[in-house]
Amino acid sequence: MTDLDRSARRRATAEVFWVFLRIGALSFGGPAATTGLVHSKVVLGLKWIDKRDFLDLAGIVSVLPGPNAVEMAMHIGRHRAGRAGFVAGGVAFILPGALLATILGALYVQYGTTPAAASLLYGIKPVVVAVTAWTVIRLAGSAKPRRPRRAVLMAGVAVAYVIGVDELLLLAVAGVLGLAAHLRHTGVPHKPGALTLALAAPMGQPDLPSLAGVFLKAGALLFGGGAVLLALLRGELVVDRGWITESQLLDAIAVGQVTPGPVLNTATFLGYTLGGLPGALIVTIVVVLPSFVLMAAAGPLLRLIRSYSWTRAVLDGVTLGVIGVLAGVTVEFGRTGIIDPLTAAVAAGAALILWRRPRSALVLVAAGAAFGLLRLLAHHYM
Repeated sequence: MTDLDRSARRRATAEVFWVFLRIGALSFGGPAATTGLVHSKVVLGLKWIDKRDFLDLAGIVSVLPGPNAVEMAMHIGRHRAGRAGFVAGGVAFILPGALLATILGALYVQYGTTPAAASLLYGIKPVVVAVTAWTVIRLAGSAKPRRPRRAVLMAGVAVAYVIGVDELLLLAVAGVLGLAAHLRHTGVPHKPGALTLALAAPMGQPDLPSLAGVFLKAGALLFGGGAVLLALLRGELVVDRGWITESQLLDAIAVGQVTPGPVLNTATFLGYTLGGLPGALIVTIVVVLPSFVLMAAAGPLLRLIRSYSWTRAVLDGVTLGVIGVLAGVTVEFGRTGIIDPLTAAVAAGAALILWRRPRSALVLVAAGAAFGLLRLLAHHYM
């Protein structure tokens, strides 16, 4: 590699880092909201990957354990800047939320409570509703919705999600239906040629290796998002080990909801409260370690999937399911984020701006946060 090549690669890595640092700092609302921000910035704005690749990526990370948004950042970072970009994208996305969760953990240990940060979400949530709704519309448009079977599958998944059907089950069914449709048209799967794959008491004080083991297990088994994380941590930390109480776990989950980035900020918060700064650092690393390992093979895995017509059909079904789940999540966001005429107006205004300027999602979320802060300050001083 020449010096010019190295210089270009360093610039690309730095660009990946700053782009995902900004996205990570504004990723309130969970994986669905983050998908909207990444789509707006990376697909529509920077055009680092095309819509088809983005849909495939959304499909494959949805069936892997770990935080989907972090896995997206790693894969896109590698596509843009190689191995250094892979690390830079994942680290940058995690960093803002992890730092804030550590600070909140320190405040919690010192004062026994966390600041009332949830009030900031008043301005952010309606913007997230608009961003996710717009993303669903754009992604659905890229998925050939005029074919009745595809439109029915997306709509059916959305309805099933809203009424409470498990997300992973829905994606599995969507994948099977995609394969079934393929087999109806082509018969048995084609056998390709040879292919090679390069692949209520104060918190206890557990020792750091035990703490790392618990959260490494949580990261490896984290299918299905925040609800699964809550169940895993409750079983390990409250029921089995008694390191924390139910109330303390709910406080930690709340921190994960009000900080930007992945819900795994809950783990960072608990790492600090159980093991101080070393605990926060170790827990943050081990809980995302399985994702880094799995995503290292995601590029070859995608190429493998695309090499088989029947695996391509399965992934196609899963991506349609992902769009349906995003639509269902948008409905859920609407129920909790649009609670009065003012938030309805914020959501409508954000949607109108996105219609005119589709690349403005990051700016709109920042504006929503500022609006929530101003409202909080106005109530405080009135």
